Amino acid sequence: MLFPHERFTMSFRQALDFGIDYRDFENVRCLPKDVLLIAIAGVWGEYSDIRCLFMDAEGNGYLRNIQKWGDKGFLIRELGLDAKAIEVGQIVNTNT
Repeated sequence: MLFPHERFTMSFRQALDFGIDYRDFENVRCLPKDVLLIAIAGVWGEYSDIRCLFMDAEGNGYLRNIQKWGDKGFLIRELGLDAKAIEVGQIVNTNT
């Protein structure tokens, strides 16, 4: 899958410029288990949270809101990854 952007994290305005609209993504408290997901973008809300967007093979979009967690950064607990370290197009799985 090709993306018109290279950086995962971006401002809300940049997301709109790339045609990324997270309102169509299902807002989830936890990413689905045992499902391969592709990282789309991390859209900054305030400086203390990132709306992380992922998509599965069927085209279902998931929005996982991440808040800074002390010195652990913007940890997506079910992935064990800092949201700022994710790359566009990276394949992730909550089982790993």
